[in-house]
Amino acid sequence: MSGVRVRFAPSPTGTLHLGGVRTALFNYLFARYHGGALVLRIEDTDRARSTKEFEAAQLEDLEWLGLSFDEGPYRQSERGEIYERKLELLSDKGLTYEAEDEAGRKALYFRPPERSGGFRDELRGDVPFSRVEDFVLRKSDGTPSYNFAAVVDDSVLGITHVIRGEEHISNAGRQALLYRALGADEPKFVHLGLILGPDGKKLSKRHGAVSVSDYRHGGYLPEALVGYLALLGWSHPEGREEFDGLDDLAREWDPSRLGASPANFDPDRLLHANASAIRAMSAEELRRRLEPFLGEPLPVGRELAAVAAIGEDMRTLAEAPHLLAEITGPVEPANFAPDLPDPSATVFAHAAESLEGRALEDLDAARSFVKELRSWAKEQGIKTRDLLHPLRLALTGRDGGPEIVYLFAVLGPEEARARIERAREARLAL
Repeated sequence: MSGVRVRFAPSPTGTLHLGGVRTALFNYLFARYHGGALVLRIEDTDRARSTKEFEAAQLEDLEWLGLSFDEGPYRQSERGEIYERKLELLSDKGLTYEAEDEAGRKALYFRPPERSGGFRDELRGDVPFSRVEDFVLRKSDGTPSYNFAAVVDDSVLGITHVIRGEEHISNAGRQALLYRALGADEPKFVHLGLILGPDGKKLSKRHGAVSVSDYRHGGYLPEALVGYLALLGWSHPEGREEFDGLDDLAREWDPSRLGASPANFDPDRLLHANASAIRAMSAEELRRRLEPFLGEPLPVGRELAAVAAIGEDMRTLAEAPHLLAEITGPVEPANFAPDLPDPSATVFAHAAESLEGRALEDLDAARSFVKELRSWAKEQGIKTRDLLHPLRLALTGRDGGPEIVYLFAVLGPEEARARIERAREARLAL
């Protein structure tokens, strides 16, 4: 393992949002690229808002995404002694003082020996800062401030690169002063460009779903989500936009392709990527992924045919119950019987008779059956549309949907025959 050490440091005060996931992903990929270590730190010093429930949910989401860590989690709430030792060091240098605010709350402040300077950003070059005022090191409740705890932890844990969002640039100046006051090595900073919503403003809740949990429970695949987020601030040298999972992405990823420009989050492109990943999945794997989203079991003995039937039109796993119901749901022939073409009764009679004694045990058997129907129709001078469209209506009551082979395979011969017979009776009753 190389000497490169990066970290992801979520705060358990809410759900894990997309910006945080991108930060975790780029840290993960950076560590994989360099053969380094990825450290997980939990920034839980906000006693009022941090909860174990949020922490557990965030860790579950990270695991679902496939993002694993080499060390941690280190919880800031359990590292108080370390912070106190560093406070003593700064106090011995005469760089701290205690002050009271208007409400009578006492806090410990840092008095920077310098008020201006600069730091190096790997994407942006030299970044200057100036007129830094005194700032809090230890809050009135005894917990360390964000900037102080982050610097101490990064120093103690040997973090070599700090990869995070552009919104943290404003903190970097104060943190640089703290590193220097503590006599610690400054890490290399990498501030990623903002993620913008479709309206060009910073991505937020007003743009709709922004948390991993929203997308997870909305039926998105983790590989589609990480693959799309990887392109928000990074580009593949050959323009690839879809990856076969996290390992494939890690093999292709190169930090030299990172950029500092803002990236636009397009929910339609993410949806397209998700649909593409679903279509590329085997029926067996898709069936496994669908299980948590199905309100009712798949047709017994015809599970893989059902999955294959809805897979082509499925954009998210959550759409599966609706798509399946469009095939297996009840049909009312009276709604379409008046519009059926003249040969319909003949088509229905032949199809129903041909289904008797059939097994249609799989898609191949269903294809053979439909091929026979086509040959018969050709011999009878019946157009293909006048064969297939009435049968589709009889089976599902719908004009569109999966290829008719899938309909026979999913419904099976008995149910398909019963539906066709009901459609035939409705047509003859006119």
